[in-house]
This record gives sequence, C-alpha cells and structure tokens, in this order.
Amino acid sequence: MTTHFDLAALGMLVAVAETGGFTAASARLGRTQSAISVRIQDLETQLGHKLLVRSRRGVTPTDAGERLIGHARRLLAVEREALTDLGGDTASGRLRVGIPDDYVDAYLRPLIARFAAEHPRVELELRCDLSKRIEPALAAGEFDLAVVTQDPNRPMGEVLRREPLVWVAARGHRPELQETLPLALFSEGCRARPRILSALAMAQKAHRLVFSCSHTSGMLSAVEAGFCVTAITESAVPASLRRLGPAEDLPALFELSVGLIIAPQPSLAARRFAEALREEMMTTQLAA
Repeated sequence: MTTHFDLAALGMLVAVAETGGFTAASARLGRTQSAISVRIQDLETQLGHKLLVRSRRGVTPTDAGERLIGHARRLLAVEREALTDLGGDTASGRLRVGIPDDYVDAYLRPLIARFAAEHPRVELELRCDLSKRIEPALAAGEFDLAVVTQDPNRPMGEVLRREPLVWVAARGHRPELQETLPLALFSEGCRARPRILSALAMAQKAHRLVFSCSHTSGMLSAVEAGFCVTAITESAVPASLRRLGPAEDLPALFELSVGLIIAPQPSLAARRFAEALREEMMTTQLAA
C-alpha cells in the first residue's frame, strides 16, 4: 500500500465536495472531468474506501470521504504555507477578468484592494460586458477568469451563489401606481430581461419599456429619477431605492445563478483570485 498522498488528487476531491459535482469541479480547477475522476478513483483504490457517491442531488462524500476531506484541507493548507514561506507561491503577471458591471460593486469591490495588497505583482484587468459575450470571449482566450449570469438552458462554470431578482423604485416616487408599468431594463442580450418580461406577461401586468441601458449606473440613474421601475439582483440594491413586491401588484421574480468560469490551465494568479472570490461570496452569503 502506498504510504504517501497525491496532494493534487486530494485537491480534486475537495473541489468536487465543495462544488457538488465533477462538472463544477472541472470548471474550478481547469481540468477535464475524466482526469478528476481517474485521480479520485486512484485515491479510492489506494485507500480501499469509496469516497464519493453519485445521486440525483449531485455528488456527495461517503463517511470515509468526509474524514479524508477534513485531513485533505489541512494538508493542502500546510502545502500552501510551505510554498509561500519558500517564495514559490508568488502570483504575478496580468490577470484578465470578465464580469457584468452589476456584479462589480456587489462582489469585486470588497476584495480588489485586499487581493492587490496580497498579490502586488499581479496586474488586474477588469472588463465589463454581458454574460453572453463574456463566455465566448473567455473561450477565445481573451479572459483568464469570468463571473457570469449562467444561461439556465446551458449553464457554464461552477455556481458561486444564487441571487434573487427584486423589483425596485426610487424613494419618494410611485411609478408603480401608473396603470401601465413604466419599465427600465438592461439592453437586449441580458439573460434576465426575457424572463422579467415573461413574468409580467404571465401575470397579465400591463407594462411599457421606457428606458434601456447596458450599464448599471445608467439604469440606476433612470430609476432614481423616479419615472420607472426595474428589477435587479438583491445584492445590488442601493440605499436610494426601495423594494417592491406583491403589495404593489408586481409578480414574483426568480433567482439568477452566478457562475465562475476559469480558462484551461489557469495561472497561479487566476487560481488565487478564484479562491479569494469564492471566499468573498461565501462570506457575503452567510452574512445576508
């Protein structure tokens, strides 16, 4: 029996357990699902224990798997500490990140300064765009990492969190009282837009589009002016707006899945940024 662990395989096991499946773990690690599966099977053979169980709910650890994951996290933490101590874990170079601009304030603003302080040799480059344009751009090599609103019919990447969409209007204004609801929406290509319009149509709520914009700042400015309402992610609601709902005769909305996609063979900078982003998302969700 082998007396040493394959730390890369342990990292794969932890990733599968944390993301709930091989597809999401593959997106996180930038490795194929088959490669991850083979390495975990090798671990199972080495230890003589089944570590993961597949079901309709996803992939979950067995009792032995849970015990090993606890040890694996500690071993991987020691490895990172050793690399950092010996100077072999210094991220550097340019890191290109694609993200819709409504997610920048909600997710990236809290961690950008911290990441820059911890990784001074990384040049961080953000580009904001619609998710449907970010995904092919990443596939073409234009980004190292992307945060997107997942397409519910063809989700890509690992799910970072699920964001409720909520109706909002300006404080001191009541545009929702108009017989025909004046509506502001992101430009065509926004993945939430057709679903918002569908929700209004199914509720038989009369509405008209009075403003359209590709940037959050423009959208919020229109709503804050008081002549329209919109629907945005819950974490993006500023203090200047008030939330609306059934009391205002507006239909219930839905959740968006926020996904993280990492380019194949990611750089150390991309892996470190992804780790920081996952930690930030988990912290803000627990605090919500």
